Amino acid sequence: MSKVDQERVLNNSDEISLKELILKIQEWWRYFLSRWLIILIAILIGGAIGLTYSFLKKPVYKAELSFALQDEKSGSGGLSSALGLASQFGIDLGSDAGGEFSGDNLLELMKSRLIVEKTLLTDVPIHGKTETLAELYISFNNLHKNWEGKPGLENIHFLPDSDRSKFTLKQDSILGVFHKNLVKDNLTVDKVDKKLSIISISVSSTNELFSKYFTEVLERVVSDFYIETKTKKAAKNVSILQRQTDSVRQALNSAI
Repeated sequence: MSKVDQERVLNNSDEISLKELILKIQEWWRYFLSRWLIILIAILIGGAIGLTYSFLKKPVYKAELSFALQDEKSGSGGLSSALGLASQFGIDLGSDAGGEFSGDNLLELMKSRLIVEKTLLTDVPIHGKTETLAELYISFNNLHKNWEGKPGLENIHFLPDSDRSKFTLKQDSILGVFHKNLVKDNLTVDKVDKKLSIISISVSSTNELFSKYFTEVLERVVSDFYIETKTKKAAKNVSILQRQTDSVRQALNSAI
């Protein structure tokens, strides 16, 4: 077969494929025209479902806060001997390089029940009145409506300035449930970068005030807990030094 004949065969095959494509398109077009009513109804139903979902689904508000964590390990190498010597005398100068407030310990501490519960029981201004974040959580989740008909739950409240030691077992259990739900669905605490000492707090909820206040209050509660812990440690060291100073003074007076 000559080259001319081969080119003619190829051209014919190309023309046949193009014709088949055009015929297929016409066939599909006729099919869609014959089913235009069904297609239109399907589009209208899909649009109505999407529109209804957009109205029923509540928007989610996300609040984020980042802060730098002091790296207590830096500069401690030259003081390790002094810290070890102090520990022999019962003085704790933080030779554990931050202890409970270092690295991943802080991340877990911020998600612990102690910290989350203190945050929930903190008073915040809501629409001109003061109430706890726990009450706000109950309100926007319509929990009192869900608790109707359940003995002991209809009158559950977490009022401002309440004495935590006087809470009932049901109040304690409900706070435990709140903690689990928040840690699972709403609260995220993580490092911005594994190589950096910057902690990020993120809270998502369907109530913008709750997201905002919970993020801010959580950071403040952890900060206060840090200061309280460090203050107690410093007071303990001062007490030890005071006793040792008194002992040395007594020994010196006896020698004189």
